Amino acid sequence: MSTSYRSYAMIASIGVLGATCAAQAAIVVVSTNLAIPTTRTGLYMNIWTGVTSTSASSAPGWDINIGGTTSLNFLSPGGYNFVRMNAAPATGGPSDLSWGFVISNSMPTASWITGGAATGLALNSSDNYIGFRFVGDDKATHFGWMQLAIGASATGADRRIVSYAYNAESSTSPGGMTMVVPGPGALALLCQAGFMAKRRRR
Repeated sequence: MSTSYRSYAMIASIGVLGATCAAQAAIVVVSTNLAIPTTRTGLYMNIWTGVTSTSASSAPGWDINIGGTTSLNFLSPGGYNFVRMNAAPATGGPSDLSWGFVISNSMPTASWITGGAATGLALNSSDNYIGFRFVGDDKATHFGWMQLAIGASATGADRRIVSYAYNAESSTSPGGMTMVVPGPGALALLCQAGFMAKRRRR
């Protein structure tokens, strides 16, 4: 399985279909096809390095743990690192986010939670998005989203991570305060990420 990493840099403010993009944003988009184990321990991911493992010790500095046998559970090492919509059940975990949702520290319609069972996921669909934040190797906070493909059941063997992305700039920099869930087609990604600066594969 190959995982492709695309790093984009915004070199100018762009408007697409009425949407305005933040200048100077640097977005890393990772296209992948990672199966989410139907086990309690699931999959551990270090977002910054791209390392994944079914063992926490084999994914040093992991940011997200996703798995579960009776639900699709999310966990982080500590802190309020996942987005839950206000309309979600009070006991629910991260919410499935709609296209165009802005992930930031000042979300009026969502709150940060520690994790739990994902809510609102669409079955037989690859259009499920979970919002998160994490601390990178640069010791700064970054915002991102994860795209999930779910089969007939959120607890089935046909669940996987399709892609994920994060803003590589610090949340304290002018361009690093937000991350936008992409809509269908290339225009939304172009608006979010700007002009392609480089592409690399690992």
